[in-house]
Amino acid sequence: MKKQVAVSILALSLGLFPLQPLQAAWDTPTLSAISNGLDAFWGGILQRLGISYNYPVVYSHQNVEITPCGPAMLAHYCAGSNTIHLNMVQIDKLVEKVGDSAGFFALAHEYGHSVQKHLGILDRNLPIVVLELQADCLAGAFFAASEELGILESGDLREATITAMMTGDYDYEHTHHHGTPEQRGRAFLNGFNDPKSCFK
Repeated sequence: MKKQVAVSILALSLGLFPLQPLQAAWDTPTLSAISNGLDAFWGGILQRLGISYNYPVVYSHQNVEITPCGPAMLAHYCAGSNTIHLNMVQIDKLVEKVGDSAGFFALAHEYGHSVQKHLGILDRNLPIVVLELQADCLAGAFFAASEELGILESGDLREATITAMMTGDYDYEHTHHHGTPEQRGRAFLNGFNDPKSCFK
């Protein structure tokens, strides 16, 4: 994924033409840019729905950090504090193995949970697997907006899909089952191909 994402996504929300972005590496400035882009993207959509969006605070950690909702093994969202926690050591390993869009997917997925909080979805006592697959779908919607702006590079969609599938599991009987690899990859692509499907 390319640099100046925040500027481009903001341009999308304002109906403006984006600046020509540059090549990006997965680093702290890029993390900040993607966070700002996600803020602008979801903030704009929720504003049009008449919902005030309190942007989640993103924390990056260099190891397993104990957060208000447990240890941050890779990436997770804490609804009570509206915070996102990224274990950058593990994120960096994931990016090195899969590609830079692996990190973008991880962050976009956690932002999906923040969107769910603002829409009241997290208050409906839904199964975790339903929430996780919808967050994958919402991440796909953000990637779709990025594609419209010409931000995605060749291979980005594949990298994100692979990452979604890597986070799947087959623990059907466990309450923390997040969806199979196939379900997670499909949910992400559904959001990319038809963002409105995330709410059907």
